[in-house]
Amino acid sequence: MKLRYLSGILLLATGLFVASCDDEDDYSVRTGEIISEIKTGDASVTAISAEIQGTVKDLGLVSPSSYQVGVYYGTNANPTTSGSKQIGTVDDNGNVSASLTGLTTGTTYYYATYVTLQSKVTKFGEVKSFVATAAKVATTDAADITSCKATFTADITGTEGLDSPETGVKLALNAEGVTSGKTAPLAVVSGLLPGTTYYYAAFVKVGDGYVYGNTKSLTTTVQQMEYVDMGLSMLWAKYNIGAEAETEAGALFGYGDPTSMLFSSNADGYPSTDIVGTANDMVLGLQLDADSPMKSQMPTAAQMAELIKNTTQERVTVEGVEGMRFTAKNGNSIFLPVTGYRKGEEAVADGKGYYWSGNVSAVNAGYSNTLTFDASAAKSGFSQRPLGLAVRSVRAYAVVQPENGKLIFGNIENNGHLRIELYNEYGASQANPSIDPTAIKFSKNMVVTFKLTGITDNLKEGATGSYIAGLEYSDPTWGVSYWSTLKEVGKYEALVSGDGTYTVWMETDAAANGAVVFCVDIANLWNDLKDSSKVGVEVTSIKLDADVELPVNASIVSFSNKDGNGTDGRIEIYNEYGESGSLAKGYYNTNLKFNGMLYVDFTISGMDDNWVAGASKSYKTELSYADADWDPSYWGGAAYGAATITGDGTYQVHTYLNGNCEGAMVWAIELYNLWKDLVDGTKVSVKVNKVIIPGKQ
Repeated sequence: MKLRYLSGILLLATGLFVASCDDEDDYSVRTGEIISEIKTGDASVTAISAEIQGTVKDLGLVSPSSYQVGVYYGTNANPTTSGSKQIGTVDDNGNVSASLTGLTTGTTYYYATYVTLQSKVTKFGEVKSFVATAAKVATTDAADITSCKATFTADITGTEGLDSPETGVKLALNAEGVTSGKTAPLAVVSGLLPGTTYYYAAFVKVGDGYVYGNTKSLTTTVQQMEYVDMGLSMLWAKYNIGAEAETEAGALFGYGDPTSMLFSSNADGYPSTDIVGTANDMVLGLQLDADSPMKSQMPTAAQMAELIKNTTQERVTVEGVEGMRFTAKNGNSIFLPVTGYRKGEEAVADGKGYYWSGNVSAVNAGYSNTLTFDASAAKSGFSQRPLGLAVRSVRAYAVVQPENGKLIFGNIENNGHLRIELYNEYGASQANPSIDPTAIKFSKNMVVTFKLTGITDNLKEGATGSYIAGLEYSDPTWGVSYWSTLKEVGKYEALVSGDGTYTVWMETDAAANGAVVFCVDIANLWNDLKDSSKVGVEVTSIKLDADVELPVNASIVSFSNKDGNGTDGRIEIYNEYGESGSLAKGYYNTNLKFNGMLYVDFTISGMDDNWVAGASKSYKTELSYADADWDPSYWGGAAYGAATITGDGTYQVHTYLNGNCEGAMVWAIELYNLWKDLVDGTKVSVKVNKVIIPGKQ
């Protein structure tokens, strides 16, 4: 195949011939230029040299021997006709570099990136200029660093005689990218991202030539974002991302660029899918949430629509900044300032507000959904993904702290149970509740932790000594609810055995929005008390959509014969004295802290078609666990929490541990009598799918 370039047209052999294909001077034609983009970049200069940058796109279509790149330069304003040529290099991304030496200090040079195709056709980028200067720049340490701001300064000398030199600082997320990074003034710079390390270098610029100082770095502090309860499905942040006050626009992001440092206008450089909760979510990776169990994220388009629909909006001015005030039915409000937008590095102030959602447009694949407002109204909209827009984060409701002095508890239902009544639309707590029932909003789970005193040494002779506690809850629709039977310690119950701290919980696959009944019942405990006046109750926390799962190190989970007895099977999750202990000694000692329920979901396979003759194919299975100090511990034998293995499949086992568990010494699932009924135990494989510890600390 042979290529020829005539007047910028690429000629390509395609099978459509003008004459014989044996004549190397005959070609068929594909119209369209091979070079989609050629740009002249900036110059890094000294008194006698310069490093020139540029861009030539799509050279990957041809072999390196068929083109040449570099820069034309000279003192004439049009170096493309009268300048000198300096051959450069180009990388796989089309970035061109060329080095100039032997320059004359104080002289203005003009330059343009070029590409020559087949030694016949030369194309140029735009003409730019620089001054070869002896100016010196020393970058000084940034000062007054906060979560979203820093003050930049520099020591600059040798600029005498330069025509209107510009000064500033370049910011990037790595040292190598500083010279092509974001431009900011030598002043207080806002819109930085919290908990982020930036590299920076001060500069002097004359024309398109830069003199750079040394590169330094800073790390912004962690930000604890304030959230406002708008009575909606999510909490809304009080400030924009990259802002420390409600009047600040903060950072402007291209869609799906969590760095806010991408300025390309090419839509292919930005995600074309929904990004909420993904690595491209511009909020999820930021340090905004302190010790909250919930994590900030971008709002969805539906959540933005919910905000607009369920609030009143008013265009207002706050501390001299125009914006839109969104006021909820509960009286709370948030202010979204006018932001304008960013196109490349250019800020466009048009008096409007533009805020990204984390969803792409279903109408036009080149756009993503937004919330926008002008002088009169807020609405759902969409914008091109390369544009830089503001982001206002959301977060799920997390922890509700009851007023324990308002708790009602006792034999409220006259059934012998001890009831802790947080709220009951039909009870005494309705008039003076310990919680705001409208604050109980969750879509995954609710975890309630409570503390009892006055139980130990206060039980009647012959009392059972252990009591099942469970939730009784419904939201106002009666559609999201959990009503414990109080008959067994299931996945959601607690086993009360005296004074101590206990956890009960529930799960849901629908959104709960408030409470109409919200109680904890402890079966038959009131009947067994000698003196009920001694009892004290405190609800220490109500966690909403809490993180209740513990990641498991799958690489150290194994199946073996328990203790070499030739009888029982064991799924060893961790054993300080076993193979897992030698592979990862003390693995769970720092990341496993909980009180109460320990629930394990696991899958076992390789048993079917692997039975000895006469195998029962039915095996009791339960947990064994001891924390790092051997107490609390559980070694089986309870009337709850066991499973029966009948073959390959997925099973669950659980137990309730009273006391604070920290780490693990032994943690296993025992499969009694299973090993002896297997032809070959090595054919069995196991996987721990999920570990749930709702009392996670």
